[in-house]
Amino acid sequence: MNSLKFLGYIFARIGLMIILAVFGAFTGVILFPSIVTLLPSSMMSVKTFMINPNVESAIAFIIMTVFFLRIFYDDGKRHAAYESWSSVSITIVYLLMLVVYFIPVIFRDSFSAEGKGDVFYLIYYYPCHWLSEGLGLDYMIGVLVGMGALLAMSYAVYLLAFRIYVHKHPVILKSITVPIVAEDEENSGETS
Repeated sequence: MNSLKFLGYIFARIGLMIILAVFGAFTGVILFPSIVTLLPSSMMSVKTFMINPNVESAIAFIIMTVFFLRIFYDDGKRHAAYESWSSVSITIVYLLMLVVYFIPVIFRDSFSAEGKGDVFYLIYYYPCHWLSEGLGLDYMIGVLVGMGALLAMSYAVYLLAFRIYVHKHPVILKSITVPIVAEDEENSGETS
């Protein structure tokens, strides 16, 4: 993957992460409670449980996770098919996504004292809200654990998709490892 495509891939995945966080908040706050109201009145205890803000936030997290897993599974297959895989590159993408998601939470206390940015934090971090409120984790730790778990799962799915695709098409693995072996043979020939 050349540097321009790699930069585009980074921005696309960061933008996708932001869009999915907003979509997860929309699903948890608006869409899911609307669907729950369609349950019959005989299921009032279930309705009460489902309209709990922690459950709604967990639903937003699950929605975000499902989309992430699907997208990165497809990325793993695509990178294997086009032989544009690099463990360093994909790790950089995941670390940058974690940084972009985590950095604003550091400044949350300074914004909340002035009352600015409350809507941003409510929407952007809504998928991780259940970790701090429901499980009692510190807000920053909840965001780090939530996004870290989401990115770790999607990284595992990415690697799984890559390995499955390479296993089905072994010629790809040969074309990826042959240049490495050729370089090693050249280097050993130069030293002797």
